Amino acid sequence: MGTEAISQYLAAMNNRRAIYAFLSRIYEKEVTTDLLKEMISGKSPILRVEGLEEVPDEELREGLKKLSGYLKGLKGRDLEQARLELAVEYANLFLGVKGKPPHPSESVYRSKDRLIMQEPMDEVLHAYWDAGVDKEKKFKEPADHIAVELQFMAYLCRRTAEALEKNKKDEAKKYLRMQKDFLRNHLSLWVPPFVKDILETAEVDFYKGVAIITKRFVELDNSMIDDLLGAVEEL
Repeated sequence: MGTEAISQYLAAMNNRRAIYAFLSRIYEKEVTTDLLKEMISGKSPILRVEGLEEVPDEELREGLKKLSGYLKGLKGRDLEQARLELAVEYANLFLGVKGKPPHPSESVYRSKDRLIMQEPMDEVLHAYWDAGVDKEKKFKEPADHIAVELQFMAYLCRRTAEALEKNKKDEAKKYLRMQKDFLRNHLSLWVPPFVKDILETAEVDFYKGVAIITKRFVELDNSMIDDLLGAVEEL
């Protein structure tokens, strides 16, 4: 493998890992004041964009503008007050306080009766086991919760990068195929309707922006995964 080519794909994999991990954290639990400070400083992987007008995808640009606009509006505000505001919004959106969106898990969006812990969760668990991972026991939500699925994609990106660094092309391809299957068979099937429910319910641009970014990032990642796989095969 050429050193330059490896560096290019390592950068792509690490960027994708960072974005999936960041999105997972946002859905996992309420934001903290420390996380808000990090995001305001521009250190978040999602907000490392020089000039939002330069983002070519219109929908992604809209999501980034909503999120960055909310964060800019925090300048001079009491961050603890903002944290409490976002905690209320988080409870409304993801803890079932208002009833819509329903539970943020794949089973609810892909099962006939819209119940948690249905067949899609079993499918997701098998994908985790095939990759040699188990859901963290400290996280009490079902295995097909949006935060867990996004974290799984971050894990697969990390394992792909590690394989590339060690010049293990076959192993890198294995983890890329797992990413492709998980995007096509899971995330891309239920994230769009999930985001639609968020946008119909959310009152704060923070979560509206995150939702739009999540949907569009999953869609764009799904559209480019074949190219990534093909590129690694040719290295």
